[in-house]
Amino acid sequence: MLPMLQQIQVNYHALSAAEKRIADYVMSAPEELANIHIKDLAAKCSVSVATITRFCRKVGAANFVEFKMSVRDSIRTEEEGGELIAEMESIYKAIIGGSRELINQDDIVQAATLLENANRIEIYGIGSSGLSGQEMKFRLMRMGMRVDCHIDSHTMVMNASLLTAADVVLAISNSGHTVDIQEAVALAKENGATVILLTNHEHTPLSEMADLLLLSFSPKPFYARGFLNAQLSIVHVLDLISLVLAQNEERAEARRKTLHALSQLKKI
Repeated sequence: MLPMLQQIQVNYHALSAAEKRIADYVMSAPEELANIHIKDLAAKCSVSVATITRFCRKVGAANFVEFKMSVRDSIRTEEEGGELIAEMESIYKAIIGGSRELINQDDIVQAATLLENANRIEIYGIGSSGLSGQEMKFRLMRMGMRVDCHIDSHTMVMNASLLTAADVVLAISNSGHTVDIQEAVALAKENGATVILLTNHEHTPLSEMADLLLLSFSPKPFYARGFLNAQLSIVHVLDLISLVLAQNEERAEARRKTLHALSQLKKI
């Protein structure tokens, strides 16, 4: 069941005019409800005690006492939720702020230019990095680019063996040590492909092979506080690259066409 304050909001449209006056009072000053008598509330809202009782039942409470307890618990839940939201917001700001210190705008523009001019774009990523890669693949596809994403070692190696100097690899690895990606990137380099690496760390086996290194802030310091998306800063960099590419009118028009095609598909 929803917390009581949310329950009131959900049921508000079904309340009578008198019951809405009760709801308005409770929503505007829920903390005052703890020490108020039912008769005093009736007087404040210009309704009868019976109307308050009906209101309590309509929003899911058996009686006025239970209603007051539910409102108290709802306030506590909102306060706790607010603290969690504030903490998560501060973590996100810290991660984005950390990335800002590491990101070189010229490198972002260079990455976009390399992707723009590539014959084919091949994205490599394992695990959650692979999911970020797939998201980037769909973005680039919508812009009319020839792109694919590979998320397992076999397809990466097969793909890398067929690349040429006209192709670009976008490798995503938080650690910079992912062995499967190292093997594929080494083969891609042998065949002359250009490699862009998106990672949290410098001075790694993958960073040594990259033609262009894009650093993102590592969220590891915040892991102790609970579950956190390890890809947040990675996606932030991908967003920046996408933003640069979208400034090209030809790419923007291709994106509009593909989105329109998808919208028409839903109508079939």
